[in-house]
Amino acid sequence: MTDRREVTAQDAQQINAAVNQLQGNGFDVWTADGIQHNADLLDEYFQANPGLPVTVANVFKAVEARKQEFKWLPQAQADWYQTSKQNPDLANQLSALLDTHGQVGRLVNSGDELFANLTLLFTELHSRRETVSPQTIANAEDRISHRAGKQLARVPQPRKTEPTSRAAKENPSDSTNWLGTMVKTADGSYRNKNVYEQRKDREAAEAAANPQTQTSALDESESTWRRMATELLADGTHSQQSRVRAVYDREQGNGWRRVYEAVKKEASLYRNARSIR
Repeated sequence: MTDRREVTAQDAQQINAAVNQLQGNGFDVWTADGIQHNADLLDEYFQANPGLPVTVANVFKAVEARKQEFKWLPQAQADWYQTSKQNPDLANQLSALLDTHGQVGRLVNSGDELFANLTLLFTELHSRRETVSPQTIANAEDRISHRAGKQLARVPQPRKTEPTSRAAKENPSDSTNWLGTMVKTADGSYRNKNVYEQRKDREAAEAAANPQTQTSALDESESTWRRMATELLADGTHSQQSRVRAVYDREQGNGWRRVYEAVKKEASLYRNARSIR
């Protein structure tokens, strides 16, 4: 029975030196499973080649020989783990914060984009010796949005695959016939009207057939709700306006009162953050 090759202190030093270089390419030295798996493969290689000295160059050869079998991390994840070593407390705060994101218009909190977002925010806060708070995060997002280079990834508005408004559900043609339909006008002639014009005609007819007593000055017309919702689009910083715009676009077709209420709710998030100082 062949004696097992023992790893000396010098061998370990050479392995660590090689691994420190490899981790820049995503070699997994961060997760428990990855560390154990990669260590086992390196051990197998040098056990099978007992006469081969353990050097940085030979560790590279061992990895190259079975490259597909070693565990590697996506570059964004490896970059984040490396960056987070500078301030573990701040890294944990940011990880907890992004756990609460993931909604439309907010930061992506999964996949490679999660790690890219974490790295960008960490770099902003760590360079200013700041901790996580609504105000510092809002400021960091604003600085990043006004700077060339990598940007924070946000959850996009999903494409609508079916009608979402009551009018669209009651009139399925709204969601498919975007080019328009021939409609008979009051003078007896016909002309092509698109879906928006047809919807406007229906709403006008419904309003005429079902007059309602308004209960407040704010309810007097849809135009008031629309004006109030639109005014909120210009409030706040560029990044804050982007989040409000995402909500504004998402609620289209659900009535201007609902649009206003949803936009106001989103705007109140950063307004509250500004008041905490």
